[in-house]
Amino acid sequence: MIDKPKKIGKYDVVDVLGRGAMGVVYRGHDPYVDRPVAIKIATNVGIEGAQGVARRMFVNEGRSAGRLDHPNILKVYEAGEENDLPYMVMEYIAGGDTLRNYCKEGSLLPVPVVMRIIRQAADALDYAHDQGVLHRDIKPANLMLTREGQAKIGDFGIARRIGADQTQIAGWFGSPLYMSPEQAQDLEMTPQSDLFSLGSVFYELLTGKAAFAAKGLTGLIQKILHEDPPPVHEIRTDVPEEVWVIRKKILEKDVTKRYKRGAEIVRDIDMLLNDVRNVPLIFSDDQKIQRMSTLVFFEGFGKAELKEVNKAAVWQRFAPGAHIFAEGSRENTAFFVIVDGAVMVDISGVQIKELESGECFGEMEYLAGGTRSASITTSRETTVLKVERDFKEWASLPCQLRMGTAFQAMLIKRLRETSRELARAMR
Repeated sequence: MIDKPKKIGKYDVVDVLGRGAMGVVYRGHDPYVDRPVAIKIATNVGIEGAQGVARRMFVNEGRSAGRLDHPNILKVYEAGEENDLPYMVMEYIAGGDTLRNYCKEGSLLPVPVVMRIIRQAADALDYAHDQGVLHRDIKPANLMLTREGQAKIGDFGIARRIGADQTQIAGWFGSPLYMSPEQAQDLEMTPQSDLFSLGSVFYELLTGKAAFAAKGLTGLIQKILHEDPPPVHEIRTDVPEEVWVIRKKILEKDVTKRYKRGAEIVRDIDMLLNDVRNVPLIFSDDQKIQRMSTLVFFEGFGKAELKEVNKAAVWQRFAPGAHIFAEGSRENTAFFVIVDGAVMVDISGVQIKELESGECFGEMEYLAGGTRSASITTSRETTVLKVERDFKEWASLPCQLRMGTAFQAMLIKRLRETSRELARAMR
């Protein structure tokens, strides 16, 4: 155990996020970029027999994950040493949690949410494999879930870079519960091995039970090589058969029958979720209200008022490049609040502004009626909260006052931004 330092490199240390066998993770702050970061530092390098492995895993993770840039892979910003202790600076996920907490009966996620998580992870693995990186340790504890429901693959400590000539972490590593048949037989691992491990995570997220479980390692290997887990729909009746078919193909023991790459999993899940566009999100009311409370638009709203808004709202997920509404249209008078992601505002074919999480759009037509004054297109995968009915019809007086204040603050902000833009244009 070491005392919390005030700084690591150029980074200020704010708090301790967690401690483990290999070291400690701090919440830090980058004063140069002005952003929060997570700093992982190896604290057992002085322990006999651990020093070489700890250093090599840090170097390996820095070289493997540091070359990857994907929205569903935890970013590694920098790696180095401080007072002979290896450290790594990573993306900080506020309020994030690992999937390990959603693999137990009583805390299972809705099936559509699980499908999106697996889709994102499969897309991230497809990208990593294209960059020549095998993860080799896909398991629930190594997949983060942000408050917005975005999956992030982390911990590339035992990853292998295909074709690299540097000495890398070798041997039989990874978590036995999630290993592929190839790994269980100590054969050459391929991208399909990572996909098999993802299939085991998929099964556990759906059922709350490990796909392969036994009392000892020998029994576990026997199951991975020769037995199939019980069909998902026999354990959880709300899982459609189509989901079970996808899960079964990911967990094929014969690699010639298994998905060859993550993009194939993405394609099949997209087809099942109707191209993931305009799909209602299935979260509990408590999850929705907690997320709403973090958005700028709802600043000052009490829990009772957020419940009123949520009751009148529909949550939707849009794919990148989806058109939410077009300039001049009269299809409805809804307004939208961006929960996560971003949208582009386009007027007469000219891109005006990108709006991000916490901002609203469509409020002018919602408040005053008329045709849409701009087109709105998603810049990336985006979740929105949509309200169609006039808030005077469903909101209590306190909630109406909050809504009025929120719209007023947003309109004043837009007016100020427009004034600044005009001033710059006239110089």
